[in-house]
Amino acid sequence: MTAQRLRRAPIEWQKHRAAILFVLPALVIYCLFVVYPLASSLWGSLFEWRGFRMRGFVGLDNFARLFVEPSWTKLSGAFTHNVFWFFGIMVLQNGLGLIFAYLLFLRNRGTAFLQSVFFFPAVLSPVIVGALWRLLLTPDGAVETLLHNLGLLEGRLTILGDSSWALWILIAVDAWNWMGLPVLIFTAGLRQIQPEVFEAARLDGAGNGRILWSIALPQLVPSISSLTTLTFINTFNQFDLVYVMQGVQGNPNFATDTLVTYFFRLAFGAEGAVGITDIGLALALGTLLFLLLTVVTIGLLRFFERRTVRL
Repeated sequence: MTAQRLRRAPIEWQKHRAAILFVLPALVIYCLFVVYPLASSLWGSLFEWRGFRMRGFVGLDNFARLFVEPSWTKLSGAFTHNVFWFFGIMVLQNGLGLIFAYLLFLRNRGTAFLQSVFFFPAVLSPVIVGALWRLLLTPDGAVETLLHNLGLLEGRLTILGDSSWALWILIAVDAWNWMGLPVLIFTAGLRQIQPEVFEAARLDGAGNGRILWSIALPQLVPSISSLTTLTFINTFNQFDLVYVMQGVQGNPNFATDTLVTYFFRLAFGAEGAVGITDIGLALALGTLLFLLLTVVTIGLLRFFERRTVRL
């Protein structure tokens, strides 16, 4: 028996070696471009920086400086905007995406075409989407002209310069950009539910609204879990749309500032006087953002896992 195992060992090792060789290039690239920069950022947040050079060890001083003025005001404001962005996307993008997906699920014809229409904006880069909507929403843009022709607007269209509206306009643009993703995921989830379940509910007199709320929604928990997790990660990494439409300062008056735009200003010298960087503070902010994303993502996955319907 022992001799047979010894003869099999080289064969099994060859199989494992082949698998390791296939995985090794991806593992090296992952360690080089993900693990190493992450570890370097975590380590660098514990040091004082002069320009782009690491100086003396300061421990948690960089983290402490984030929670005192003037950093705290901008940090708390950016964090609040990210929270608003998350809930706005959950309602506008994922909520409406669920309704649209259910309406498409009820249709017999044209579903594939309509799915393509919903998904088309998602193939565009957020940079292109931001530049397009900035042109449309600026004074003398197409939206202002249309509203004037319809008699719905007098004067100039200045919503991108209004601190009360600017953030919500960006959230709406972001929701429009990625609306096709929840439509696609929810449609796929609905099609995995056994048709007999819907037929039995209709025989019992349930309408479409009741079927969606009481039958479809509990069985769409895996889809909701994926979309909620992706939404949280994407909204708390929001940068490109803000940068293109409102600039790195999050205009007007930091009303659209996010954690990542604040990080950018600290790291690349756009915070305060031009050319002055604070790498230590930026790395501390990046570390806190990484910890926040990690903890909340794990919490969301466990929360939805306990509520998944087992059939």
